[in-house]
Amino acid sequence: MPAKGFTLIELIVVMVILGILAAVAFPKMVDYGSSARSASIQALGGTVKTYLNSVRALTAVRGMGTAGGPANITFVDMNGTQVRIWSGYPDRWCDGVGLALHDSKIPSGGCYLSASAVPSTDYTFYGYGNSQIPGGDAGWRIEKAPTPSQCSVQYTYNGSGIPVVKVNTGGC
Repeated sequence: MPAKGFTLIELIVVMVILGILAAVAFPKMVDYGSSARSASIQALGGTVKTYLNSVRALTAVRGMGTAGGPANITFVDMNGTQVRIWSGYPDRWCDGVGLALHDSKIPSGGCYLSASAVPSTDYTFYGYGNSQIPGGDAGWRIEKAPTPSQCSVQYTYNGSGIPVVKVNTGGC
């Protein structure tokens, strides 16, 4: 009875086909990470805009909240968390706009006037005046991105007018 199995030629043909498939599929697979980070940052930008509108609506209904020291700074209670408000919008610190994410935490020492990193599950928040978000604006970034500062959400607000939320996906 003759031996059953594959010939050397058949094995080489299969390996060549697998090599071609890997060469074509691998770049597409690598691109999914970039696409996922980009989509995540865009979703975060939408979350921050929704948060701004929620805070603005809350202050319109309940008032500007309790005085918080410096001029135009107040605190308003949102679901048991005191949110720092500046002229009706979230302030640019982790106890203001930084609370837009549900898993955000205020460091034990506070974060007012601190540009230090405040990590959450998927993003890191930086307060105003940092060197990690373009323009020194407050915002979040994905640290695992190829260029984290360009895979970020910027929050620009100087206490007057309407805050600007800008999504950067060029470095995702």
